[in-house]
Amino acid sequence: MYKNIAIAYDGSEGSRLALDKGIELSKILPGAKLTVIYVNEEAQERTGYMDVGRASAPVTSANVDSSYAQFMPQGIGDDGYRPPQEVDTARASEYSKHMHNSIQQQLDAKNAEASVLALEGPVIKTIIGFVDEQNIDLLIVGNSGKSGLQKFFVGSISSKLIKDSNSTVLVVK
Repeated sequence: MYKNIAIAYDGSEGSRLALDKGIELSKILPGAKLTVIYVNEEAQERTGYMDVGRASAPVTSANVDSSYAQFMPQGIGDDGYRPPQEVDTARASEYSKHMHNSIQQQLDAKNAEASVLALEGPVIKTIIGFVDEQNIDLLIVGNSGKSGLQKFFVGSISSKLIKDSNSTVLVVK
């Protein structure tokens, strides 16, 4: 059935329930590999902005890759480049330590074996990339718990993962 299970964890009550369900499933599915992932958005690659007239475009460098340079209008260069804001790497590192320890304590308390991985980047894109790259056949996530209005404007992570993921997604409430 499921051989490669991943649990998306963010420290919320919903993700704790997802972790419990993942541990439960891994114990009844022989040979299932369990991986718990958490995403640190603050440590992601920083993006600066290039001002062109009245528009602003995100770029990861002031220099344009030569393969894309042919499509850029004349005169775009370092003059309009605004560097990204500095990221507090100590705070990002502290977050990762806290998340890793929290997950490991929960695994130890339930006598469960799992890999615990920190990922960096935008949450949805990073989780989907991990699922595809690692051939995850079951992704377990917690319910977001957002209010109806907030869900309407923002959308929940779990619903976006259901929509965009190529694997089976189990949402735990």
